[in-house]
Amino acid sequence: MAEGETPPTSAGEGGASGAVGSEPRAGVTGSATAHSRLDRIQRLEQLELERLEEHASREARRRATIDDAKPRGGRHDLVEDIEHATRYPMAILGIAWLVLAIITLTASVNGNASTAAVAALFGLWTLMLVEYVVRLVLSPDRRGYVRRRWVEPATVLVPPLQGWHVIGMERVTLMVHEGVLRVGAVLRHHSLFRVLGAAVGTLFLGAWLTLLFEDHATHAQIHTYPQALWWAIVTVTTVGYGDFTPLTAGGRVVAVVLMLVGIGLIGVLTATVASVFVKEHTDANKQDLQRSHATLGTMLAEISARLADVERRLGATSDELRAIDGAADGSPPIVDDPGPPT
Repeated sequence: MAEGETPPTSAGEGGASGAVGSEPRAGVTGSATAHSRLDRIQRLEQLELERLEEHASREARRRATIDDAKPRGGRHDLVEDIEHATRYPMAILGIAWLVLAIITLTASVNGNASTAAVAALFGLWTLMLVEYVVRLVLSPDRRGYVRRRWVEPATVLVPPLQGWHVIGMERVTLMVHEGVLRVGAVLRHHSLFRVLGAAVGTLFLGAWLTLLFEDHATHAQIHTYPQALWWAIVTVTTVGYGDFTPLTAGGRVVAVVLMLVGIGLIGVLTATVASVFVKEHTDANKQDLQRSHATLGTMLAEISARLADVERRLGATSDELRAIDGAADGSPPIVDDPGPPT
C-alpha cells in the first residue's frame, strides 16, 4: 500500500455502520407511532370522563330539584311527626274506602243502607283531606313542602293511593318525576313523538274517510264519527273486535292502511324502548370502561418506555450500554481502562 493512502473500509464495517445508523431511525418512528396511539387513547378517555361528569351533574341537579334537603327544627319536625304517626292509619283508611266503594257500586244497596255507605265514603275522604290540610297549614314553608311532594294531592283525590305515605312521599315524588323523564326520553329518542303524532293524525283521518265511505252504504254498520273512531282504534292496535266492519271498497282500503300503520307503529315502539334501555345499560357501564381505559393507558405508557429503552440499546455501543445501565442504576458510568500511556 502506497504511502499516503488510507486503508479501505471493509464492506462488513460499512454495512454494520449503516445498520446501526438505520436502526435508531426505525426505533424513533415506532416510538412516535406508539406515542400517537397513546395520545389518541388519552384524548378519548378525557372526552368520556367529561361526558360522565356532565351526566352525573345533570342527575344531581335533577334530584336536587325534587329531593331537596328537608328543613329541620320547629314546626318542620312537628309536621314530620304527624305524618309518621298517621301514615299507616291513612293507608288503612284508603284501603277501607276502596273496599266500601266496590261494595257500594257492585252490591244492590238501597234506601238507608245506600245513604249510609255514601256518607261513610264521604266521611273517610274528609278525614284524609283534613289530615293533609293540617300538615300543610302547620308547615312553615308551604311552597317548598308542596314542591317536594307535588304528587301528594293525588292521594286525597284518589284515596287508595294513601299507601304512598308508607313508602314516603318524597321518594314517591322522585320516582314519578324520574318516570316522567324516562317517558320523555323515550319520546325524544329518534323523534318518536313525531312518529306517534303522524300515527294519531292517520288514525283520525282514516276514521273520517271511513265514515264518508260507509255512511250511505247499504247495510253499513258505521254511521257516526265515534263509531268510526272506535273502529279505527281497534284496527290500528290490531285487536280487531269485529263489532264494526267496513263494507265498501274504500272503507276496506282505509282499513288496510290502518293495519299497516298499526303494525309499523308497534315495531317502532318496541325498537325505540329497547334502544333506550340498551343506552341506559351502556351508560351504567361507562365508569368501568373509563377505569379500564386509564389502566390501558398506563400499561401502554410503560410498554412504550420499555420499547424505547430496547431501541436505544440495539443501536448503542458497549460504552453507551454501560452508560445506560449506570443511569438506570443511579451509579456513575464505567469507562474501559485505556491502560498505561505508551
